[in-house]
Amino acid sequence: MYNRYLSVYKKHYPAKKLAPVLALIIALSPFAIDTYLPAIPTMAQFFSVDIHLVELSIPLYLIGFALGQLSGGPISDNYGRKWIGIIGMGVFLFASIAIVFAKSIEQLWLLRFIQAFGGGFGLVICAAIVRDLYDGKDAAKIFTLIGLIMMVAPLIAPSIGSLLLLAYNWQAIFVLLAVYAFFQMIIIITLVPETKRLRKVAGFEQHSFKQVFINYWHIMNKKAALPFLLSSSFVAATMFAFLTEISFLYIEYFGVAESKFSWLFALNIVSMMVCNRINHYLLDYWHSVKILKMGLILQVTASALLLLLAIVGLMNLSLTVVLLMIVIGSFGLIAPNNMTSYMHYFPKNSGAATAVVGSSQYIFGAIIGVVLSLLHNGTPLPMFAMVFFCALMGFLSVQLRNKKDETFS
Repeated sequence: MYNRYLSVYKKHYPAKKLAPVLALIIALSPFAIDTYLPAIPTMAQFFSVDIHLVELSIPLYLIGFALGQLSGGPISDNYGRKWIGIIGMGVFLFASIAIVFAKSIEQLWLLRFIQAFGGGFGLVICAAIVRDLYDGKDAAKIFTLIGLIMMVAPLIAPSIGSLLLLAYNWQAIFVLLAVYAFFQMIIIITLVPETKRLRKVAGFEQHSFKQVFINYWHIMNKKAALPFLLSSSFVAATMFAFLTEISFLYIEYFGVAESKFSWLFALNIVSMMVCNRINHYLLDYWHSVKILKMGLILQVTASALLLLLAIVGLMNLSLTVVLLMIVIGSFGLIAPNNMTSYMHYFPKNSGAATAVVGSSQYIFGAIIGVVLSLLHNGTPLPMFAMVFFCALMGFLSVQLRNKKDETFS
């Protein structure tokens, strides 16, 4: 009976139809961060604070997003996916509008936290829906397609932020985010499948508040999945270290104009899209774990070269841009295969498992963001040291795992 229900769902929501819809929803998170990166120096002037106090809104956003996922994941497992997404987007929308009227840096911090909580609460449904319907290479290909489509957000977001900043002011960026969240609600209502009935047929039962914590404990202690959880978290921290310091690196350290910044930032996303397409074809020949390791090696190598150049003082803008393109581009190989390898172990608690991996990524990113703000010394050395450390730890997490625990090879 379950297989019959599953085939009906897949017929009505095939991968090529489902992936763009979920990508549009997931893209809200990078869009919410990347659109205001060019505006950070301007916002620092508006609030009359140091630029790194505005940058602290990034790790605060990450913490809020993590907590939102931890809350929304198990609730969506119990009560369905759609309403959780709608509620989360509603919170995000109202917080975005409130930020427009923020008068102090403290208000910005609080409202960005609330905005992120709503975003995490709602967006957690996306990976869970994929796991409800697909597994293995099919799931990997969907995550790859989702990744490719949602890369449009960070590709165009800084340019949009720069244009809004030039034409209006930084507040216009958050007006746009509010409008985007509204359309997200419409998309969830009309185009996202509700898999609650499918999960019920599969034998899933609602869990009490106590059982939710027990499930989280079991998920985090799943030995076979833990290496992929750690790898995903460290690699995500690599990205967030990049996002936290990239405005400083290009605009202040190298003296790049805000208009040119968006183009340099976009190069990283283009390289990620190229790796994403390569990943799609490699999945026809290689297993996800093998491709994952290849991407991690690429990232570690490029980040080590960046750190070495910073230490010996031989940095220049062109070489830095190329090496960062490799570091960030490798996410196209790493992210979908890491997520697929991790989610393989949680067919029943996919919402809670998505919340764990997502919140872990954002918590690691928040910690790295705070540490970078404290270590800031006017040079790129802290940024590159942190990027290399996180990339190395992500690689070692997968490389040193116990293969005997795996249920796939």
